[in-house]
Amino acid sequence: MPRVALGRPAKVPTDTLTRQRLVPMLGDVPSDTTMSTAAAVGVPTLADLLVLPALAGVRLVPNDADTTAEVRALVPLDPGGPAEIDALVIAPEGVLDAPPGAVAVISRTAPDAVPDVPVLVISETASWSLGLLALSEAIGSGARAGADAARAALRVPLLAGNGYPALAEVAARLLGAPVALVDPYLDTVGAAGGDDDHAAVLEAAVELARTAEPSAVVAQFLTLELAGTLREPIPGSMGNVGVVVVWRSDALSLAERAALAEVVEACALEHARDEARVETEARLRGELVEELIAGEVVSRDSIVRRARLLGADLSNGAVAMIGTLQDPLADKGAVEPLLERRFLSQVRAVIDLHWPRALVDWNEGRLLVLLPTPPEVADEEAGVDERAHMLARRLLAATKEIVPGLAVTLALSRHTAEPEKLGAALDEAELALSIGERLGRQGDVVTFEETGTYKLLFQIFADRPEELSLFYEQTLAALVKYDEQYQTELVGTLATYLELDGNLAATAGTLFTHRHTVRYRLDRIAELCGLDVGKSDDRERLSLGLKAMRLLGRPVRTGPAEKPPGRGRG
Repeated sequence: MPRVALGRPAKVPTDTLTRQRLVPMLGDVPSDTTMSTAAAVGVPTLADLLVLPALAGVRLVPNDADTTAEVRALVPLDPGGPAEIDALVIAPEGVLDAPPGAVAVISRTAPDAVPDVPVLVISETASWSLGLLALSEAIGSGARAGADAARAALRVPLLAGNGYPALAEVAARLLGAPVALVDPYLDTVGAAGGDDDHAAVLEAAVELARTAEPSAVVAQFLTLELAGTLREPIPGSMGNVGVVVVWRSDALSLAERAALAEVVEACALEHARDEARVETEARLRGELVEELIAGEVVSRDSIVRRARLLGADLSNGAVAMIGTLQDPLADKGAVEPLLERRFLSQVRAVIDLHWPRALVDWNEGRLLVLLPTPPEVADEEAGVDERAHMLARRLLAATKEIVPGLAVTLALSRHTAEPEKLGAALDEAELALSIGERLGRQGDVVTFEETGTYKLLFQIFADRPEELSLFYEQTLAALVKYDEQYQTELVGTLATYLELDGNLAATAGTLFTHRHTVRYRLDRIAELCGLDVGKSDDRERLSLGLKAMRLLGRPVRTGPAEKPPGRGRG
């Protein structure tokens, strides 16, 4: 796999922790005392272990060895295994060279020479199993103390509802290292103790991991060789819901491992709480929006009150916005649920920044938004519509980076001042979106106002599509057939001519042809379909025929087939 290199970052110092920072984590301590993390969680020293009753009669070699070293792990001798930090190594037959990380060895056999580290020699009559059990209990108490201390520290931000950033701060203090918390799509939701270098390395690793399918992004991230880090997945009901990243290149002690496990558990709880909150709010929002769309009789006071409970102010009406997210390369445009959640999160962030107190919902692949009327422009409908269109453009720009390759289409209603009529506004946005999709406007912003006569034709198309097809046959079908048979551009010329309000010179310039050629084509159109662009009624029928053609899914191209080299559009 690709490797992301990083030098070992400096550990966050623990010897300068003040009583104010330690008390919420570990309980009350004397005001004139500073504590290391190890001391705070009761890690035993070698001297503490030597006085255990089960080790009575043990002989220390050499007898004047330093016994102040802390013991954080009890491990069997494993010459080919990874180093264990501050470990008491079990070697019944003795060992010549202590493995890396060992602070002492426990054995039945006394060394022949002065050992690298102290050796605890158990007599032949002592119970080996009872001695190891006692050691395991004594050393394991440090892990339990570490878990208890971590749980107490993490309980504070969990109960206060301070979220992932506060959890990251506590984790960094507990582990003595920078910490980053990332969500299922590897967006950082909390970080503490790191700097720009940490952020840059993490960003590079995230980019590599996101080359995988959305559902496999976390798994890809966990397999990357990211130097100087420990990564622990955060489990959820449907798989991993994030990762705890710790910038540590050395091994963790038992107490620190226990603390890390508590951090992972706290993050899992935070995620579950977020999911429950989002689900509850979504249900309440969905119920209100569904009632409005269904046209149920909802009083003004009820709408305003229920919206305020959801953080939205609809007392002065709103603009409705409906959007879709589609994957052009996927079957039926379906989008991975993980990308949908990421898209919705980004939408909410942009709306919260530019249009506070809006109502945002996601239902069956549709983004449903009610943008409350800003108090400062409550009496200026044009101003509200303009601001809504600007917000929609910002949303498109912001989400292109978040969901690259996917098409985001947004549709806006007209501003509606009466809260009780917001159901009609949602209908307008829905109609504008449907028309926009029929016209190939995916990835764009479509407004109800710009749909013009399309909305009338679309109603016919929705109710009686055969009538719209018949109208197309009576107007433009003959021109389309002629173009296909003789490779001409009658339909394109007609569309350009009508788009330019019947200006012959402008049409010729746009098509890079002579005005006599345009005049000839218009005459040919009149011969083939019996409609003369010079007559207002015929011109209107031809215009409607072009709109019907587009709604039926037949593209209408305006402009030249190919721009001649070295010429402007004129």
